[in-house]
Amino acid sequence: MRITQQMLSSNMVTQMNRNLTNLEKANQQVSTGIRINKPSDDPMGTEKSLKLSSQLADNEQYERNTDYAMSWMEMTEQSLSSISNLMQRASELGVQASNGTNSAQELETMAKEFKQLREELKGLANTKLDGKYIFNGQKTDQPVGIDQDGNVSFDSQSINQRISPFSDVKINVDAGEVFDGQVNLFKVLDEFSTALSSGDKEGMNTVLGKIEEGAEQVLTSWTGMGARQSRVESMNQRLKDENLAVQSFLSKNEDVDLAEAIMKLKTEESIYQASLAASAKVIQPSLLDFLR
Repeated sequence: MRITQQMLSSNMVTQMNRNLTNLEKANQQVSTGIRINKPSDDPMGTEKSLKLSSQLADNEQYERNTDYAMSWMEMTEQSLSSISNLMQRASELGVQASNGTNSAQELETMAKEFKQLREELKGLANTKLDGKYIFNGQKTDQPVGIDQDGNVSFDSQSINQRISPFSDVKINVDAGEVFDGQVNLFKVLDEFSTALSSGDKEGMNTVLGKIEEGAEQVLTSWTGMGARQSRVESMNQRLKDENLAVQSFLSKNEDVDLAEAIMKLKTEESIYQASLAASAKVIQPSLLDFLR
């Protein structure tokens, strides 16, 4: 087959373009620090990166879920701690009031404190986090209803948060568990306040037992919340550790060895310069050049 000048020129251009493409690829890897800039760079590596990126995205979402759950549960835990302290104070007042050594004025002062405790309890029942009422089930945009007689109206639906592909956790405690279970906390405070005002010692002793039951009721809710809270915190730390591992795998799969990449860039530069020099020597003057 006869080799023409046009064939030589075409082959040289094709080869130079190929060398220039390799040079650009090497330059891009050094500039970005990434080995895989498009799927054709490494099809298998690209598939692996896609899987790792998908896993990382899922884990990061679960981590955000656990962060939110922890915030909600921490606020609930703080509120339950305050409610427990309030009931402890009510119990202390009840014991002091029922010992029979207090004057009528002292009993009246204690009755007023019980009323203040009731108002404080009402405020705690309507604790909010980020504008949401934490004790009213899924109706977080509405406060817990508490009437003058101490009757409590609330939503009992659970708020569940997905913390892994296979499990979720209840993050809330509804008002029924804390304020209106075996003992209605508002009613026992009202009853003791009434007994104090009337000097009914027998009534005070009866209600004192209910106050102690109410304190135990709060403690039970607090303990249950603590167990779930510990589970969420453990999962949160596990997700953080797993995300670090996945990010490390992803980096190893995609990132370049910088020293190796720089050496390759220098090699590709040399190859391209050599192809330019060779092309200048191989492509001879054409007949048209002689006819000019």
